[in-house]
Amino acid sequence: MADESLGRVAERLRRSTVQLVDAGGRGIGSGVLWDAAGTIVTNAHVVRGSEARAELWDGRRARAQVLARDPRRDLARLRLDAPGLEPAEAGDSSRLRPGEVVIAIGNPLGFTGALTAGTVYGVGRL
Repeated sequence: MADESLGRVAERLRRSTVQLVDAGGRGIGSGVLWDAAGTIVTNAHVVRGSEARAELWDGRRARAQVLARDPRRDLARLRLDAPGLEPAEAGDSSRLRPGEVVIAIGNPLGFTGALTAGTVYGVGRL
């Protein structure tokens, strides 16, 4: 990713971001496609029941089953059954250094593909 332009990285990662929607079709949060098998990682507060609806970057919609929730860490794992998924490429966080540019892509309040960029300030602190 280091040699790619920010625009190309963003476009590729938008394809790995899903919008999770409620029964009324309103966006309630974002998730990332973790693998080609359809694993989605999101925040636990986004999904409260046993399933959610996911909207993919290309407009496809599918049900996603909630496999696990950890409210203390605010993490959830879902499974989406759909063909042609494009998972995000995980980087090596041990190589991250202060001063490097990072991006976040999501679907806040139903706005799809929102992007923001920032600079790493510190590493190794939780």
